[in-house]
Amino acid sequence: RPPLNYSILITLALCNSASGSLTVQQIYQFIRQHFPFFRMAPQGWKNTVRHNLCFSSCFEKTTGFVRGEGKRKSCLWRLTPEGHRKFQEEAEALPKETLDLVHQSMSEP
Repeated sequence: RPPLNYSILITLALCNSASGSLTVQQIYQFIRQHFPFFRMAPQGWKNTVRHNLCFSSCFEKTTGFVRGEGKRKSCLWRLTPEGHRKFQEEAEALPKETLDLVHQSMSEP
């Protein structure tokens, strides 16, 4: 399991997107792709991702929507200015040992 909280995992996904915004499904995909632990983990982690998106002041829904499978529309999420600031602070505070563990837990560091 990566030594990062879900807020940081979501932020990594959003920061690595071309537009800076993603659907929930795209966030799941990023996390599974880069952190193999989540490929086999019980599905409950997805609830935690959704909870963080909805209740953290670091994230906000955009006004845009993306058409998914069929006619279903999915909203896009992005970082708030507070989210950018908080991520910067947390990233700078990570000890080298934790960064090493993060790299070890990733499939594509």
